[in-house]
Amino acid sequence: MKKLLKVSLVLLFAFFNTGNSSQISSANHNESEILTGFESLELTKIVEYKLLRNLDSVAELYAMQKGFSGNILVAIDGFNIFEKSVKYSDPIKKSPLTTSSIFQLASVSKQFTAAAILLLKSDNRLELDDDLTKYIPELPYKNITIRHLLHHTAGLPNYMYLVDKYWSKEHHPDNDDVIDLMAKYKLPVFFQPGLRFDYSNTGYVMLASVVERISGMSLNEFLQRRIFSPLGMKNTYVYSSADTNITRRQTDGFLALKRGYSRISETKNNGPVGDKGVCSTAGDLFIWDQALYSGSPIPFDLIEEAFLPAKTKTGKEVAYGYGFRLRSANAQPVIYHNGVWEGFRTNFHRYPTSRNTIIVLNNTSTRVNHELVRQIEFVINNQPPHDYTKMIINISLEEGLTAAIESMEELKKTYTDASFNFRTIMNAAEFLEKSGKPIKAAELKTLVDLLTGNKGS
Repeated sequence: MKKLLKVSLVLLFAFFNTGNSSQISSANHNESEILTGFESLELTKIVEYKLLRNLDSVAELYAMQKGFSGNILVAIDGFNIFEKSVKYSDPIKKSPLTTSSIFQLASVSKQFTAAAILLLKSDNRLELDDDLTKYIPELPYKNITIRHLLHHTAGLPNYMYLVDKYWSKEHHPDNDDVIDLMAKYKLPVFFQPGLRFDYSNTGYVMLASVVERISGMSLNEFLQRRIFSPLGMKNTYVYSSADTNITRRQTDGFLALKRGYSRISETKNNGPVGDKGVCSTAGDLFIWDQALYSGSPIPFDLIEEAFLPAKTKTGKEVAYGYGFRLRSANAQPVIYHNGVWEGFRTNFHRYPTSRNTIIVLNNTSTRVNHELVRQIEFVINNQPPHDYTKMIINISLEEGLTAAIESMEELKKTYTDASFNFRTIMNAAEFLEKSGKPIKAAELKTLVDLLTGNKGS
């Protein structure tokens, strides 16, 4: 019974690894019976059809009734089980989105800027309590630390105000130009550093500039070398309209009107990066999500620190770490960030206790992302507490037929609500048979025979 209790507490996605071949096999299973990543994903669709159907219904509902246009990815227990593109990359030309469509991440970019800072700390090239002017001495702001910038407690003035008011050159400004404007006009800070939280895009532009000055590379070059390339995030890059060396591959942002859409032209504030600028796909973001559990490239101790709330000088706790917001849902912590920028609305939500992930990327400015995330949360959190069919399929695949039969009988004796969907088991068996897994298929068919012979459901 202990084995069953242990199994019932896990979502049982061990054999649904979409990135690598499954290593599950019972004593009488040879190597030819091991599932490939593609086979695991297809088996997921069979066994999790109710959940996938509900998620698909939510996506279609928000597209048809609420104007959502974008990409959605949902991972359960660390496995990507649902990825869908809805509507258009260009709603004017009716060009469809695909799962490889690239979106401007807006403020979801901030976590990558913070990650770059943490990598430099890991390299012993900076300390979080270093003064900002140690690296950017021309700034007229003393006693502001790297940690203040990470936590949005520095009180720096809004750089976009300076750009909009004083930048008159034809080309778009970059981070160094922003620093020059701040040094020239010397706008006062909003408050004493550390006194309170005030969400600051300026702070993250300054952090990106610190990365560039210490490393001698652009933020894009640094992140490519240290994060994007090592992780295989092939469709991720930092875009600046001021950098002619970067190829623009992301979809455009659009403004949703009462009738139709209007393409949003880039403004000069697309030049500075760090507060925004990272462009990526839902799939690449999921790679990043999983890397945050691995300790590489960011060491575990720094990742854990990044997920801790900030504290002001008065001792007030702020639900913001290093580039991540913090909240709770269904009594579990949520590590997340949202973004809004020139037609793009983005959401990256991680649920570390369950290792679930929700990613929503929208390119038409429709204000439905937050509601959509909550609806997906509801669908995930309102699944049956015990999926006995999935449990038995997993035991059969992992431990063999005998263990599955014993577990099935024990479940029937222990739980009055224990029932098994023999059609789902048969569908899984037929798929395994077509995939050249005759032993696993035969064992599942034997379970079906036992269930139908005993008038199981």
